[in-house]
Amino acid sequence: MRTIALASLGLLLWAAAGRGAEIFGTISEGGKPVPAGTAVKIDCGSGGTAGVTDQFGSYSLKSASPGDCRLTLTYKGSDASLNVTLYEKPSRYDLVVKQDGGKLEIARK
Repeated sequence: MRTIALASLGLLLWAAAGRGAEIFGTISEGGKPVPAGTAVKIDCGSGGTAGVTDQFGSYSLKSASPGDCRLTLTYKGSDASLNVTLYEKPSRYDLVVKQDGGKLEIARK
């Protein structure tokens, strides 16, 4: 009986750990990567995660659970946001930043 209880607990913990989600990709402007240290965050309702880009414009953020989220980029003193969906498997979102009429915009590549 104890073995079954431990096996059930292990399965439950494994399933809970597998519910995390990850988003990753690159961010560029004019065909060149944004500078290292550019702030990126996701807000998934139940919580958010923040990070920064590396020297190649790459980012990677993890969330406690999959679902619909909002990715926000802070660049050149402005913020731009995009709706994203995170799944149980990592999701790649390569993004392009544009300035349109003085307003920062972000879109999928």
